[in-house]
Amino acid sequence: MQSRQDLAQIAAVDRELVKTRVHAMLDRLVAKDLPGLIAFFSDEVVFELIGNWSIFPFSGQLRGKDAWERALTTIYTHVENLGSTVHEVVIDGDRVALRRTTRLRNYGTGRVGDVTIADFLRFRDGLVVEVTELVDSLAIARLEEE
Repeated sequence: MQSRQDLAQIAAVDRELVKTRVHAMLDRLVAKDLPGLIAFFSDEVVFELIGNWSIFPFSGQLRGKDAWERALTTIYTHVENLGSTVHEVVIDGDRVALRRTTRLRNYGTGRVGDVTIADFLRFRDGLVVEVTELVDSLAIARLEEE
């Protein structure tokens, strides 16, 4: 039987691993390393974007790594990710809530702006199995203004 102290240490290691993975995923976005990013997701990942993001061509949930990769490819043909500032990370077991500001440049308009994003992730066996993302729709609309 493990002591409370042992369990707390295991939890701390798991938290650090999850935090490290989250930051590594954001780094892959900036580096335009889509294969490296996709490697963090399970084959059965479920993704849902909430927000009026006109560059996102799908409605409802996306299911599967291939659909997720196609969506990311579409998004990043319209905008360039210039980096994120992570404001908060809350980890509760296999679930992660993340609030960040991401600087994007719209390729069509040339506009650069900060977009507030909240991500809710669920991990299983070290991989992301669920992503729900809430995006600041007004900030995206401003990037698209001619």
